[in-house]
Amino acid sequence: MVEQYGIDNAEIDILDDSTDDTIQRVDELVREYRQKKFRINVQRRPDRKGYKAGALQVALENTNAEFIAIFDADYVPRSDFLLRTIPYLLQDEKLAIVQSRWTHLNRYFNRVTSAVAIGIDVHFIVEQTGRYASKCFQNFNGSGGVLRTSALVEAGGWQADTLAEDLDASYRMQMKGYHILFLKDLTSPGEVPPTVPSFKKQQARWANGSLRTARKLLPSILPDPRIKLYRRIEAFIHLTGYMLHPMMFVSFLLASFGTIFGLDTFLVHSHMLTPIGGAYAAFDPKTANQLHNLTWGVLDAMILLSMVAAWLSPIFSLKLQKISIRKNLLGLLVLFLLGSGISVSNTVEAVKALFTNRQWEFKRTPKYANVRDKGGWRSRSYQVPLDFVILLELASVCLGIIATIMAILHAHYAVLAILIPYTTSYAFISFLTFQQSRSQSSVPNVESASINPIKPHQADFPK
Repeated sequence: MVEQYGIDNAEIDILDDSTDDTIQRVDELVREYRQKKFRINVQRRPDRKGYKAGALQVALENTNAEFIAIFDADYVPRSDFLLRTIPYLLQDEKLAIVQSRWTHLNRYFNRVTSAVAIGIDVHFIVEQTGRYASKCFQNFNGSGGVLRTSALVEAGGWQADTLAEDLDASYRMQMKGYHILFLKDLTSPGEVPPTVPSFKKQQARWANGSLRTARKLLPSILPDPRIKLYRRIEAFIHLTGYMLHPMMFVSFLLASFGTIFGLDTFLVHSHMLTPIGGAYAAFDPKTANQLHNLTWGVLDAMILLSMVAAWLSPIFSLKLQKISIRKNLLGLLVLFLLGSGISVSNTVEAVKALFTNRQWEFKRTPKYANVRDKGGWRSRSYQVPLDFVILLELASVCLGIIATIMAILHAHYAVLAILIPYTTSYAFISFLTFQQSRSQSSVPNVESASINPIKPHQADFPK
């Protein structure tokens, strides 16, 4: 990438907070490239203060570069990446970020990577493309993008008060009047988390970070008359998107406890409010029953519509890439199980983000630089330990089983459309979390995690 752009025109900075043998391996690579006349340096800090945002801010304060291209360590940039991005920034002074589309080095590594890859495709092919086309707020994805240094500095630089420094910074830049260019046809291949625990860790950080960003920025965005109303509405939907998981989990709990305690029958004869307002007891029995059937029938239809809609974006993203939908049916099923199953862990993260002021630790997603050997990730020292969330997931499985049995015994078959999918998802997540995690005592500190660089020739791109 730098060779095509011109070695004299670019400087490479490696931000390394490692405390293990990664330091020696990075230093060896730096010496190798310096002998080839590359301008390459390593930034190391005495601690992990501010985590990724802190490291990026130190780098920002020590650079004179007009533009900054950022790639996580598990990404393999295209050789012409700078040639295809920098010209846009030179032509438009109000352009703050050029973001490329993530693709996947290990899409077909296993069923988890196939499913997660589809989910990431939805974000870039459907969501990012739609936001760009409608001139809504967009986000820098933290890797595979180029930023204008002056715009970043004007917006306040990298800030560590959320776990989503990329989302936070990109929104702040747009609030200053800058905009973002999304290049759907410029790809940046990276590694997809190959295990359920690593996927949950990634999603937990994204959920916590995006909701903390919503809490931080929406009070300024929503009442701002300078921002078009539709952009403010979409910003709210975008930044609070991870509230979907608490809503899913609450729906499961309501369906479960409602079935176990017979709340449906209780509601019809109580003074509790109907979903559209008014109390059931305020009507004669026949009208109350009709109102009950109508209102809850509408809610059931909305739930069904939401479940169907959830399948449309993944299918659409596969179709646009000319990837066989039939051959990815199992991947779509696993994606559904993952998306529903992580609603427990992401509900925990939502509570932490919205109802605490603590700065939570940035726990990076385990990556294994392994795109072929199916069991190779197990030999890596960096694994995700079990935590208390597994107990909540197991409890949800037990609750779902009990509610399902009672629903069948009392012939309440409609509620099974909620109970069976969620119970299955929680069982799926619980089993693989337990199977693919290690005990805390056998897991090294995150600062000592081993990094294994991915080489370009290892890429496993879909045809």
